[in-house]
Amino acid sequence: MTRNTADRHFIILILFLFAFPLSYALLLTVASANSTVEALVETIQNKNRQITGMQGNFSQTSYLKDLDRTEKYEGKFFIKKPSNMKWSYSDPRDEEITISGNETWVYKKSEKLVWKYPFSKDAYGQVPIALLGSLGDLKNDFHITLIKDGTLELKPKKPMGFMEKIHLETSSTDFPVKTFTVFDSAGNIIVIEVSSVKINPGLTDTFFIFNVPPDVEVYDFSQ
Repeated sequence: MTRNTADRHFIILILFLFAFPLSYALLLTVASANSTVEALVETIQNKNRQITGMQGNFSQTSYLKDLDRTEKYEGKFFIKKPSNMKWSYSDPRDEEITISGNETWVYKKSEKLVWKYPFSKDAYGQVPIALLGSLGDLKNDFHITLIKDGTLELKPKKPMGFMEKIHLETSSTDFPVKTFTVFDSAGNIIVIEVSSVKINPGLTDTFFIFNVPPDVEVYDFSQ
């Protein structure tokens, strides 16, 4: 073996010895991230299985790209599985949204107007807080990755309206979600943070029946 050949072999050996630990470390990092994702998803879904209903407070920050404007709201939400939901915005929005089965009612109190829509997962982009009642089957609905400690990125496997992805920040409390951020295809961003959540407060189905107030005009888009 010539000296040049021996030198080349030595260099290749050195490169391999340095590259192998880096490759192995990378594999361990990927495996660890996958394990963390599995653990977080399992924790969310295990907690979710114990929940039949919930109520609490929420704050919402919406960035509207076309208007280049940020709006902030807050209010209270109520959920009874499998498909009953209500959330009431405080002033200045002064709006109440009720979902009962496959119907959505949007009541604009100050304007004395009500809109009625059909509801499905495709409507999540319109009413993102409804996602709080749909945490039981994340693996089937989303591609899931870990973007930082305690925060998952969810990308729908099938179209869900205009929603492109969700960033979900987990919580160590009985309710497994602290905040979630919805990104849509128009560049709008909605951040919702929940607090003072009460689990299984005993909400009844009748609580979610929307009774149209008198002297209110109804626009029915459910047909």
